[in-house]
Amino acid sequence: MEYTARREELPLRRSTGGALGTLSAFSYTVEVARDRPVLFLTNGGPGVSSVYLHLSGIGPWRARIPRDPACDGAPPYGIEESPSTVLDVADLVFLDAPGTGFGRIDDDADAAAFRSVEGDADVIAVAIAEWVNRHGRWDSPKYFLGESYGTQRAAFLATSAHGMDTAPLTGIALLGQAVNIQETLDRPGNIVGALANLPYKAATAWFHGKGSREHATVEASITAALEFAGADLALAMLKGNAIEKDELAATAAQLSAMIGIPAQELIDSRLWISKQDFRARLLSGRTLGVTDSRYQAATADRSVGELAIDPSDVALTPRYTSGIARLLTEVFRAAVDEPYRIVDPSAGADWEWEDEGAAMFIAMGRPSPFHTYPYPARLSQWMKQMPQARLFIGTGIYDSLTTVGAADHLLRHWDLPTERTESHWYPAGHMMYSDPEASIRLNADLRAFLGGLSR
Repeated sequence: MEYTARREELPLRRSTGGALGTLSAFSYTVEVARDRPVLFLTNGGPGVSSVYLHLSGIGPWRARIPRDPACDGAPPYGIEESPSTVLDVADLVFLDAPGTGFGRIDDDADAAAFRSVEGDADVIAVAIAEWVNRHGRWDSPKYFLGESYGTQRAAFLATSAHGMDTAPLTGIALLGQAVNIQETLDRPGNIVGALANLPYKAATAWFHGKGSREHATVEASITAALEFAGADLALAMLKGNAIEKDELAATAAQLSAMIGIPAQELIDSRLWISKQDFRARLLSGRTLGVTDSRYQAATADRSVGELAIDPSDVALTPRYTSGIARLLTEVFRAAVDEPYRIVDPSAGADWEWEDEGAAMFIAMGRPSPFHTYPYPARLSQWMKQMPQARLFIGTGIYDSLTTVGAADHLLRHWDLPTERTESHWYPAGHMMYSDPEASIRLNADLRAFLGGLSR
């Protein structure tokens, strides 16, 4: 397939003000009808460039990554042409977050203008509108794919005033959705989070041969965990210290068989085990990966001052870092002395998470214990405003950050039209496309999603 690859600089600005700098973008377009669909893509962070999605294989290139999770991240690396890119059904525009990629923030700019859930969505909406105007794509259906924090960005982008006025979205794809992250974190006493995280633990235990082994497939283990979490486990955990010893023992035994943690340990902790503790305790002397728990490494020896590591990060990140350098020099002919910034480390530290919807709830102080973050309401609002729009959710089942249970919770509790929403599980981690086979499945599902919307 013939296509045009472009590297562009778009204005970094709010819809109500002047330029604050630039935002870099990489596009792949096929020169056909001007109403051909366009898919805009961003990673998350906040403050992470689009490098991972850019080399995911959704576009024409992917990082070369062994399927065996025993790979340790050592060279050789490399990039390869994607065998399943969705470029045949939509043009692709990879947007780097403010302060990343080749984008630059002016020295006199106030970064607070875009380091918030509202401001970030506004500058991305401006960038999309600029790209559309620059290339005359006003009649093209426009879709947005966000990963991790990019899924929160998607929800705000879809309902931002400027976005609705200049580039209304026909469809949204969420990979590693974090829209309802507040309800599904491992906060003490947050039973919803404990229940939502169970399917991830069951899937990981199944993969490592430590639990849920009565199931022939990992998908069956997830289904069983969802059922257990929504019934017996929920009832037992809600009783707290009022639970009878016999019921606690029986529930702990069932939970132990499912997630591979000894029943007595679960009794002692009254059925509570965080994702972090689970990753450290499932395999003796080994630590599992945060973003992909198929990966493992020897546990750090704290007694001699060793620092904790994320085995999945060690195995995967160097391949994307090397891959983007190669892509930029060999495909986009970027100067090797021109730095491409993968992460803006100050973005997350300075981020403002409050949104306009939170004003409906009491808050005293910042941050406030009375506060709420109703981000999923943005999705339900968008789907009501756009009655033909559809939502795609893709989740890596071995991802401890944005879990399959969290995605299930989002679907059950936020009034998203089931007939226009689809959810998919992939046997990989947070970056499910890092697995070559999962990448092909993901792209097939995205192709069907985009093709269905464009008809």
